[in-house]
Amino acid sequence: MDLSIVVTAYNYASYIDECLDSCLCQQGTTLEYEVIVVDDGSTDDTPALLACRSDPRLRLLRIENSGIEIASNQGFAVARGRYIVRVDADDALAPDYVARMAHMLEQGFGFCYTDYTIIDSDSVAQEVVRLPEFDAAEVMTRGDFLATGTLYPAELLHIHGGYDIGTRNSGLENYELIIKLMTTGAKGVHVAAPLFQYRRHRTNMSATRIDSIIAYGRAMFERNGLGTFRTNQYHPYKLVLPEHLA
Repeated sequence: MDLSIVVTAYNYASYIDECLDSCLCQQGTTLEYEVIVVDDGSTDDTPALLACRSDPRLRLLRIENSGIEIASNQGFAVARGRYIVRVDADDALAPDYVARMAHMLEQGFGFCYTDYTIIDSDSVAQEVVRLPEFDAAEVMTRGDFLATGTLYPAELLHIHGGYDIGTRNSGLENYELIIKLMTTGAKGVHVAAPLFQYRRHRTNMSATRIDSIIAYGRAMFERNGLGTFRTNQYHPYKLVLPEHLA
């Protein structure tokens, strides 16, 4: 198996079909891939919608609600692909994501990331975000790193144990993993094409969560001796730290 697409879902019934269609309808690729959906104890119509799905490439897991870190790790653990990409259930892959990433396999990267299109709650494109070529110093000041669309060698995820589960729904689980990989010598590589859609809506980063996410970032940097937690223009929300938390 070449690639495992791990979809994490919690109460995103409004978007799960669009997400899965984008994963299962990849075009122009000969790679063998699977789609693993981890339903993190959804209480909306997500389980019913998933039950209507029938595709030999699709594998469904339902767990007790445990948070994004544990749910993702469950998907990583059962993935059969040599490479893994996580997709949040409210996001979507571009039709040529797998085809465009195929040439990156076996290139020895620690993680591979692409440009992306921001869409709204109605799936209307708002803007295309062009990210810079990999520079560890830039990533260390970005303040976040999107999980959707980031491709990892499965072996590397297994070696490092996936996401840290010390804090539930930290909001920075993927960024923390990226930093861990970089501090152990892994390098990233950028593919300059918008190959996924990132849905920006109220529940991504509500006002009530901003302070806790920033506090987690500051604590994460402090305990790892990484200096001051900062954000730059490539933060997914272009978040500028409030003065009392900067």
